[in-house]
Order: sequence, then C-alpha cells, then structure tokens
Amino acid sequence: MKRIAIIGAGLSGLTLAQALKGRAEVTVIEKARGPGGRTASRREGVYRFDHGAPCFTARTPAFLAWLAPLLTAGVVAEWPGAVINLQAGRVAGIRHQSERLLVGVPGMNALAGHLAGAIDVRAGTDVAPLGGGAGPYPLASVSGEALGTFDLVVSTAPTHQTRALFSAAAGAAVLPEATMKPRHALMVAIDKPWFEGWVAARVRGGPLRWITVDSSKPGRARDVTTLVAQTRSRWSRPNCDTPAELLAPMLLHALRAALPFDLPEPVLVKAHRWRSALVDHSERPGPWIAPDGSLAATGDWAGTSRIEEVCLAALDLAEIIKRDLP
Repeated sequence: MKRIAIIGAGLSGLTLAQALKGRAEVTVIEKARGPGGRTASRREGVYRFDHGAPCFTARTPAFLAWLAPLLTAGVVAEWPGAVINLQAGRVAGIRHQSERLLVGVPGMNALAGHLAGAIDVRAGTDVAPLGGGAGPYPLASVSGEALGTFDLVVSTAPTHQTRALFSAAAGAAVLPEATMKPRHALMVAIDKPWFEGWVAARVRGGPLRWITVDSSKPGRARDVTTLVAQTRSRWSRPNCDTPAELLAPMLLHALRAALPFDLPEPVLVKAHRWRSALVDHSERPGPWIAPDGSLAATGDWAGTSRIEEVCLAALDLAEIIKRDLP
C-alpha cells in the first residue's frame, strides 16, 4: 500500500487524509500540539474562544454533501442571529445574510477533532526540509527524529513554507505562488451573559474588522460573554512582530470605541497573532502535484481562504491521487 505523508493537520490536511483513508497508508504530521489550524479554539480557564476562523458558509452541493455527516453527528450546527454593521461606536444597519452561518460544536476545532479521529496524526512534530532528488522521501523532524519513508509527500502549509520544505526536491520549482496576510485576534471574557440582540458585527474604520460573540454560538456557555475581535490586515502587518501582550490593551481600546455601549470590565483580555491568516493573492490554480507524483500541495492558496474552498481543493487533490492508487 502506498505510503503518504500529509504535512499539516488543519482542515485541508485532514480532509485529504479522510478521503484517502483505506486506499493508502496515510500519516498526518503537525508541528502544533494538536489538529485544527485556523479552525483553532482556545480555552482560558472556563472560557472558550474561536480565535481563528469564527464560522463558515456552504454554497455548493459538493460541500453540503461533505458536511452532511458532520451536521448529523452534531459536530457542525447553524449559528442563528443578527449580524450588524458598526461605525464610530454606533449601529450602522443590519447586514443581509443570504447564507446560513455554520460553526463547529462545542468549538470550531471540533471539525478537525472529528476528522482526525481515525487518522494517524503525529502532533508536535516539525518536519525538516526534504533532501534532494526524487521520491520516495525519507522524512525527519527538525530535531533529527526519523519519521519514515513516504512515496508521496503532501504539504498543506502556506506556499512560502511549502517552498522551503520542498526546495531541494525534484519538480518543486513549479509550485504555485501566493502571498498571505496576517491578522490578530483579541479575546475578551466578561462574567455576565450577552445582553445585545446581535451575534456578530462588521466594523467600519479603525483596526478591527469583525467582532463575534462566541458565547452566542451553539454548544457554548451562555452565563458568560466571550468576544473575539479580529483585526484588519493592514493594521496587523506593521504590528506583526510586536508581542501580543503589548497589543492587547490597544485592541481592547479599539473594541470599546467600536461598540455602541459601554463594555463591562473584562475578567480576561488576550491577543493572538496569525502570521499567515488569509490568502492575500492567488491565481486560484487549484491543488498542485509534481509530474512524477511524489510531491503535492494544497491549501487556501489553491482558491481562497473560505473553509468550503479549502476542503473542496483537498477533495480535488484526493481524486487526483487516487488515480494512481490500486
């Protein structure tokens, strides 16, 4: 059976791994402590925050079919409620939502956790760049641990990381290019229930772009309020190397200025940086595979950073790979 290594345990890598399960011997290798990628959720004591992707939508029959078992299992649920515009501390209208907002339950990382359930995932392992020549490729961690030899190595990392990983390997020079943009997430907890009639807001002007009321999502604790405010990339770029703990007070000030009410005193305020949060520019090339079939790559650069497109690109790559599997 063909041995396949997938670098990255975000939705892209795990969707691909699930689609190949049973057809190949698949190992997913993740440098973080666990799966999730940008669908990460974070616990701070009793508080939970979706500090990566706050939600997603489904526009195509193919993605709806892929989601069906997750909806049936309760891993994904609709997130109802009003979404508003905020400008200069006042409500500037209700946003028309033509699509259902969907979330993981009890956190966005539930999607990744569910997909990883029957997959061999090696977390906390940073893969060293591949050696020269063609496959099969022996992989090792940056600390020197041997990870095995694989007939196909797939990267789901951003393209600059994929290029560094594959730089010495044959056929990698034709990898697509895409640039990524950063974002910061501010996490705020208040020991009171949410008292407004909306669940998310688009902010016009200032460093913040979106505010989401995480505690209003299905499966979350409703006796407290947890807010996540995401920044504009043009604000995050010059602040990318500033320690998050120094940015948290600045972002809290921006949150207070954006809200149309006086924010109660938070019991927790933290910021997190996503250096490669969203694809900035891509030709939407779709997933990539080397001519000899020993290297491949996919991710949001293959289309956009929408969860739907990320998963569908992974499923497209799975179909390409399956053509060479018994």
